[in-house]
Amino acid sequence: TDNSSFIDKLSASIDFGYSITKANTLQQLSLRSNISYTTRKWKFYIGANTITSSQDNGPDTKRSDGSIGVDYFLTHNYFISAKNDFLSNDEQDLKLRSVTSLGLGKFLIRTNKLYWGFVLGVAYNNETYTVETTPSKSSEEGLISMMFNAFDTGDLSFSTSIVAFPSFTESGRIRSDFKADLKYDLPLDFYIGFGATYNYDNQPSEGASESDYVLQTTIGWSL
Repeated sequence: TDNSSFIDKLSASIDFGYSITKANTLQQLSLRSNISYTTRKWKFYIGANTITSSQDNGPDTKRSDGSIGVDYFLTHNYFISAKNDFLSNDEQDLKLRSVTSLGLGKFLIRTNKLYWGFVLGVAYNNETYTVETTPSKSSEEGLISMMFNAFDTGDLSFSTSIVAFPSFTESGRIRSDFKADLKYDLPLDFYIGFGATYNYDNQPSEGASESDYVLQTTIGWSL
């Protein structure tokens, strides 16, 4: 409630992961962070996730994504969602994809242990590419998303979301993003995290991959 202290309304976490594979001395470093502030009427949030890979016989690769947004809660479990998502991904030749979206959502289930809901809206997508000969482009898109979060189920918590962006201005183009995270609580507010992310674009830039996925195992700390 709004009578809660500032700390009670604040939620934050930071995750760190590192792996090394003997073949080609493949090393992968990942860093994730999230912070949110929730009142009876508003929720502000910001998050970032960066993965850097290097190997002896191949190029270094980097993938970074992030989001910043606000939800305004209405009556009857409706809410307004405004956000900006960012993605930089060497696998898909994306120097930067910036997606600004506005939508109306509804919680189908909302308790003190979990929520399940969806959002319908519109988005504006602006893209620049790592290949200098590929021109930047922008498009107007629809937004259809579904999210589920079980956050108070003992030592385990689970969240997932899937969103589709059918383009209004690029004929036949559709993009989609999927995320899933599982956390197992440890003592002293530490936890082990398992995450999966999948990005799909049926009309990527020339020579780039249509899809990319990331699997992460991290150790983190939460407030």
